[in-house]
Amino acid sequence: MMSNLFKFIFTGIIFSAYYFPFEFTSFPGINTKMVLAVIGLFLLAGQWLKQGEAEVNKRFLVVSMWAFIFSLFSLFSVTYNETTDYTYASYLVKMWVWLSGAYSVLCLIRKVHGEISMRLVFHYMAWVCAIQSLLSVIIDNVPTFQELVDSYILQDIEFLHRTHRLYGIGAYFDTAGVRFSCALLGLGYLLVHEVSKKNKICYWSLFCIIGVLGNVMSRTTTVGLILSIFYMVFKNFADGQFSIVRIKFLIKTILLISVVAGCILYCYYRFPVFNNYLQYGFEGFVNWIEKGDWSTSSTDRLQLMFVLPDNLKTWLIGDGWFVNPDNPESFYKYTDVGYLRFIFYCGCIGLGLFAFFFIYCTAVLIKQSKEDKFLYLLFLLLAAIVWVKISTDIFLVYALLLLIDSRQEIKKTYHDTQNHSLLLVE
Repeated sequence: MMSNLFKFIFTGIIFSAYYFPFEFTSFPGINTKMVLAVIGLFLLAGQWLKQGEAEVNKRFLVVSMWAFIFSLFSLFSVTYNETTDYTYASYLVKMWVWLSGAYSVLCLIRKVHGEISMRLVFHYMAWVCAIQSLLSVIIDNVPTFQELVDSYILQDIEFLHRTHRLYGIGAYFDTAGVRFSCALLGLGYLLVHEVSKKNKICYWSLFCIIGVLGNVMSRTTTVGLILSIFYMVFKNFADGQFSIVRIKFLIKTILLISVVAGCILYCYYRFPVFNNYLQYGFEGFVNWIEKGDWSTSSTDRLQLMFVLPDNLKTWLIGDGWFVNPDNPESFYKYTDVGYLRFIFYCGCIGLGLFAFFFIYCTAVLIKQSKEDKFLYLLFLLLAAIVWVKISTDIFLVYALLLLIDSRQEIKKTYHDTQNHSLLLVE
């Protein structure tokens, strides 16, 4: 029993190192994502050598082609504008680093569980995000633990402390919020498909932890919270049939939301530390209740960042700058709006290529598993929504899902799958 628990904990740590990459202070410049990518390359090379084959699945060639086209156009924009900002000119390499790292994680999951599946991926994703949320509160309230983390984990500690933002190990700011949102969508999938009452209680608990504490770390988490609830309601009532089971699900969901809301309000008025957390994490709702106006400091600041290009060349191919050349710690044109940052970097053409890259990845996932089409479309919608606030992408989640062949994932033992390459032609 303890041996299995250790395996699950170790797998969770490795999953977190992939999902929330970080650097150790002793090894600056080398993050955990890069380490997992190198391990993935060795695993893949060993598998190819063992099988005597090296033919990569065609869908990954096409995905790579679109990433290459986007990278090439970004390089053209940088070269034409004579800049030195190669942030997305090497996106093809970044894509394969995520894929190789994901391959390492999935190999470990298969070794531990005897199979790989979307359910297992979402399971670990949820646990990792919930623990990161809890860690952020512990770090913020236990100085000794905070000092320990700050001593060994290389993060922008000065800025995090100055802005009084919660942070975990590699998890902070809007990037964490986007990944929490993906985990909430994954939990929506688990709750819809899970039949075990015990597991449902566990997943609802994780859902509440991420939904509340995740918002305190980053209010972008709200996007995933809303989309996940929408997914669960849609999947339960899309056919218009109101069975006893579905009505019970709806009633229990409403009761759970009511209880959680009640607990939040109690903590808000009872405990000063939670009052501060909730004032930030649910600022929009607090302002709406207290002032009748839904607004946050982030949305107010974002409105001031809508700076549009003033010439045709920039609209088409961009200026070749993603970061501010006069102030590397800020954004070009001082705008953090994701869509505008892409336009200023590589124009509407580059933005269109990048968007189509994710559209194609989504189409591949739908082809792999048509029954999960709605979930994949919501992931695409999530990416489209968060680009309004931040230019980060969620390919790390796509990498995990693309490497899973839904037709091969059911009830496979490790013995049956140890020679099966996730990237080789079927």
